[in-house]
Amino acid sequence: MKENIENPPLSSASEGREHTLTRALRRLLRPLVRFLIARQLTFPMLDAILRSLYVDVADSDFRLPDKVQSASRVALLTGIHRREVKRLRGAQAYDDRVPEAVSLSARLIADWNARSEFLDQAGNPVPLNRSSRRPGPSLRDLAETAGQDIRPQAILDEWLRLGVVELDEEGRVHLRRGSFVAEAGFEEKVEFFGRTVGAHIQAASRNLEGTEPPMFDQVVYYEGLRPSSAERLARRARELGISALREWNREAAQLQKTDRGAADAKERVQFGAYAAFEAEDDETDPEEPRD
Repeated sequence: MKENIENPPLSSASEGREHTLTRALRRLLRPLVRFLIARQLTFPMLDAILRSLYVDVADSDFRLPDKVQSASRVALLTGIHRREVKRLRGAQAYDDRVPEAVSLSARLIADWNARSEFLDQAGNPVPLNRSSRRPGPSLRDLAETAGQDIRPQAILDEWLRLGVVELDEEGRVHLRRGSFVAEAGFEEKVEFFGRTVGAHIQAASRNLEGTEPPMFDQVVYYEGLRPSSAERLARRARELGISALREWNREAAQLQKTDRGAADAKERVQFGAYAAFEAEDDETDPEEPRD
């Protein structure tokens, strides 16, 4: 017997909310779809990812208390056929952990931006010596903050490859202005793309659900600007964003140090800043009819 999963009829109010949500989703997903097509990731590939995610989220986040989450209930929640649910449950799970090399780089750069021994009086990261024999903080000192046996030269080689640092005439290592993550290297960018955009969507969606207190998620936008004005605002956004991130990073690092070892130290907090610029006619209205 063919399994049929139907949605209940919607009231006019529900239809209005669904239409509003659909418009928002189209706007949210459009730049992602543009990116995926540019990277030659086709719809069938995305479809397979979404099917797996729907089953995974329904399985883990929508369980009933003291009840086994059956394939039939997951099928009801997701609209995916029960046999497909069973197949996806038995498939090998994705490893969602950030690769160690990417995670380590992010941690060391955060320490460079936060720990007092690596900052000048204005709170900016100081250049690091390549050798501990010279006076002042060194790359080895920074590497030791991770508590692992890491060769400083290996870190330097990787950061030079990614464009995170540069060397001056004396051979000292300078963190490029505004670097918190790698500015080059597709794999590294993709890892943080998933983490940062995912966190932003989580904050926004929880606010839509009425989470109290609401999560911080604010934006300011202006239209009708000349290119020169947009460029000026882009530079200003970067300056203000980096300043805010550095201040928040220092406070977060201190609190993490204070909280380390506490039984309830299990919370994760992310704070980001972004600025987006585009011509007003670059994006077609998703509701606009086309020939």
